[in-house]
Amino acid sequence: MTARSLQFTTYFILLFGQWISARPQTGHAIRGKVRNSAGYNLAHVRVDLESGNGPLVQQTVTNNEGDFYFSNLSETSYAVAVSAPGYEPVAERVDFFRQTGNGPGETRVVEIVLVPKSGVRPPRRGLSFVQNIPKDAQNSYELALKFLRQGKRAEAVSALQEAIKIFPDYFNAHLLLGSELMTEGMHGEAIKQFEEARRINPRDDRVYELFGHELMRQGKYGVAAAVFAEAARMNVLETQYLLLRGIALIEYASTIDPSTTIQTQNHRLMILNDAETSLKRAFEVSGKKLSDVHLQLARVYEKRGQRDQAATELEQYLREFPDAKNKRDIRAAIDKLRSVSDGSKTSKSPH
Repeated sequence: MTARSLQFTTYFILLFGQWISARPQTGHAIRGKVRNSAGYNLAHVRVDLESGNGPLVQQTVTNNEGDFYFSNLSETSYAVAVSAPGYEPVAERVDFFRQTGNGPGETRVVEIVLVPKSGVRPPRRGLSFVQNIPKDAQNSYELALKFLRQGKRAEAVSALQEAIKIFPDYFNAHLLLGSELMTEGMHGEAIKQFEEARRINPRDDRVYELFGHELMRQGKYGVAAAVFAEAARMNVLETQYLLLRGIALIEYASTIDPSTTIQTQNHRLMILNDAETSLKRAFEVSGKKLSDVHLQLARVYEKRGQRDQAATELEQYLREFPDAKNKRDIRAAIDKLRSVSDGSKTSKSPH
């Protein structure tokens, strides 16, 4: 994350769960990963941490590899609740053996698999690609998925490499291996796997999706936006690509200092306008069900100085998602946006 993107106001930090702390861990910690039922990591998914008796304790979003992290926990029982547009919500209980004082605590690792809601998430065009997989290669691939569910990443990588050794043109094995290598920071090797996957099946949008996530991780937001646009072109019914493109463009605009030249200001405004168009398109394609678009549009309008409009988007989000766990934080954000906007109007009025 760039220094410029950290200059969001406090209420936007609350909304998106990007808690930044340099303090060492003095309590329990929960590390986790969110995948879909096909085995692919899910980025920008909201994760709620609730205490054993229900109240919300912390909230975050998964990173570009589907990972999330909670720390400085003192109780012995928690629930990790995950929800994402188009998927059934999941809640998983996490228990620790003891309470903590000021000493080091325990760490739990959880892996959460989201299953698409029936009839909501459109099929990927790339899934029409069919291969005759040798049985031994298929067995190695399924073993890799089992290892991933158990959190055994090294074993999963070995099983995927074995599947590819048996059947070098195994598309899904190359794609999943690339994803795992990317998560481990082996970016050169990951790109090789993605290139092989693209060679085998150049029409599958998931290859571009994974490239886009890797570019986001590297802070190459402008290129990531172009890659997500290509994925959206290949699968016009996949709303997540349009949403991700909008997010990438917002992050790209965050890296631009608007106080330099008129040309720079116009360029930043053009990027934000493009983000707005992509987000609104995602909302329309989803049948106006992708409520998270409102949170991202609020970011666009806040950056353009349109605080009233940003507040309106947050209010619309609460209307569409009245049971949002962070609704108090969102309401506080709305109040502050309205207050700042009213103060600006007052300062401009004649005395």
